[in-house]
Amino acid sequence: MKILFLSDGIYPFQIGGMQKHSLKLCEALIQEKNIQIDLCHCGGKDYSTDQFKALFAGNDQIKEIYIPFPTGKKFIGHYIRDNKAYSAAIYAHVKDRLDRYDFIYTQGFTGWEFLKPKIKRTISAKIAVNLHGYEMFQMQASLKSKLQSSMLKVPVKKILKTADIVYSFGPKIDEILLQIGVPKNRISQQLNGIDDTWLLTEPAELNQPIQFLFIGRAERRKGIEELNIALKSLQNANKQWSMQFIGPVPDELKLTEKNIVYHGEIRDAEKIKSIVDQSDCLVCPSYAEGMPTVILEAMSRGLMIIATNVGGVSKQIDQNGILLPTPEPQLIENAFLEILSMEHDKLMLWKNNSIKKIEADFLWTKIALALTAEIRQKL
Repeated sequence: MKILFLSDGIYPFQIGGMQKHSLKLCEALIQEKNIQIDLCHCGGKDYSTDQFKALFAGNDQIKEIYIPFPTGKKFIGHYIRDNKAYSAAIYAHVKDRLDRYDFIYTQGFTGWEFLKPKIKRTISAKIAVNLHGYEMFQMQASLKSKLQSSMLKVPVKKILKTADIVYSFGPKIDEILLQIGVPKNRISQQLNGIDDTWLLTEPAELNQPIQFLFIGRAERRKGIEELNIALKSLQNANKQWSMQFIGPVPDELKLTEKNIVYHGEIRDAEKIKSIVDQSDCLVCPSYAEGMPTVILEAMSRGLMIIATNVGGVSKQIDQNGILLPTPEPQLIENAFLEILSMEHDKLMLWKNNSIKKIEADFLWTKIALALTAEIRQKL
């Protein structure tokens, strides 16, 4: 089976959940000997052809198609323009050999050009779209994000209504897709996953004081501002705790309290693991998400989770943390206080449940097997 896999970047050359999803899904798919993948990506930091080959240990089942991502002036709507141009550049590169592929898997907006009705009718391969969180249809944190989201809704609807298969991370995403008008028989379920090299057999003992952790970019939708308000208020509680941040948090969003530490951006997986392993609870107070990789990574190392019930997050949290209905500062603070007031044995049970849930549902090897079986069925 020959797959054309379109991504807007792969980890670690590009940072993000979708980029890591692209890398890990491709790694898992080529474990089957009869699968060949042409992976389209846009390079990034420290990228080279040799580094790409090293990511996949020189496996000849995967070939790269390198298409630089367009860069131009930043103005309102540039994200749409740039993604449209990137998809068009990919299509121009592969249009004369599309008959070689059995299946086309597209991440984000990469399939835009391929799904134009006139072009789509000339492509025999089935085209699947994974837009992950469909954040433009979820909660918005500001007027600016509402305006940006409104601009994205039109092209997203066009893409989804033309695709053969639309991937969903769970019930809340299903609701969005059905409201958009995607037929139910074209919606397929897919999970995000984790490499089994991340998985511990049992959680570490609780820290004293309990250590909380945030991992992510300083995007408005990630809820750092709301988390900061909660942390400031929590300083007045008669509780001992500490908080660490991994990610490029700007100085204006950094708090100065001594029990809060900022590590900055880290791309090395082993360094991230070492900080995660020093923690007890990951905090993910986002306004919108798909199925966050950082939550899976934290669960695999035996961390509890505090997260907003958006996207596919509810599939990740079950007797291993606290789901917030919204990322309001008071709700975040209450979740911290609930964990800080819990008995030791219950907290350790939650930490252990995170590992068990990863083992049962979220290992890439299992997800890839399910996906390849589904692709063959669709074909």
